[in-house]
Amino acid sequence: MPFERFTVEARKVVVTAQEEARLLKHNYIGTEHILLGLLDAPDSMAAKVLHQLGYDKETALVDIAAAVKPGTQELSGHIPFAPRAKKTLDLALREAQQLHHTNIGTEHILLALVREGEGVGAKVLAERINPISKIRAAVLASLEGSQDVTAGPWPTGTPATEDTVSAASALAGGAPVGSHHLLEAMLRTENSMAARVLRELGVDPDAVAAKIDELDPETTTDANPEEAAARKMEIRLVDDEVHLILRDPTTVTIAKKVTELSDGPIQGVGPVAGMFVPLWRSTNQLLLQIQRVLEPEPEEEDGSAASKVAKVVRTVLAPRLRR
Repeated sequence: MPFERFTVEARKVVVTAQEEARLLKHNYIGTEHILLGLLDAPDSMAAKVLHQLGYDKETALVDIAAAVKPGTQELSGHIPFAPRAKKTLDLALREAQQLHHTNIGTEHILLALVREGEGVGAKVLAERINPISKIRAAVLASLEGSQDVTAGPWPTGTPATEDTVSAASALAGGAPVGSHHLLEAMLRTENSMAARVLRELGVDPDAVAAKIDELDPETTTDANPEEAAARKMEIRLVDDEVHLILRDPTTVTIAKKVTELSDGPIQGVGPVAGMFVPLWRSTNQLLLQIQRVLEPEPEEEDGSAASKVAKVVRTVLAPRLRR
């Protein structure tokens, strides 16, 4: 289905759903992957509602693992939507229309997931949240208290604007979107007016990328602590060990205190292993994402928003990762 009416956050959910399907080695995008995509956007209304009801991504991963077996083969290229997932996205449009909302947000996808009712996503929610109608009530209550949702973040945005903002959000990753993400996404958005104007003025996207990497965002109003810390991180392979290095002062200070209290390194032994699981999962997900950027497989050019965003991300990130 076309995603022009989806908000930036809702588009990101769809992109994340494909990544979750790939991580589980499933050759389809199902309602369970859409649920994981919703929970992967912690600041979205859908995730906030689910968190209020005591449901988070870690719980979803456990529930989905119990309901659906992982695949056995690594996947590449385009992953199609399963019929129930397609139905859910179609129902999201109806939910938005019934609420007289201009755009489709994460809250509409969550309402649609519950309304569809038969997919794995709805079933695992029903096991934990009884009755499942609590979700709809919580979403509607949140909408009543939000004046921004009805109007939508980009009520008059063109397809080029939506593609640019979606790409900028993907480039920012887990950090807030900065003006530098928007600038680079704007330059890379094919057939947009902004990209055409800048190129005809002689603005080279690669030169802009090099300058972005050269300048320190900490001296600008785009500074934020998350990106500052991330810029000091590094992944190294030393023999048969993967070293995840963090150099930001806050983490180093905490690590020193923990090391003093524990009287040495901390290993994932016994119950302590459970504390390491989120870090292990996140690290593997990051490495798989980087691998796909560096070694992109031929993909179906379906013209979808997800494909356009993935192409921009590969174009922007691959040269940096190969330095």
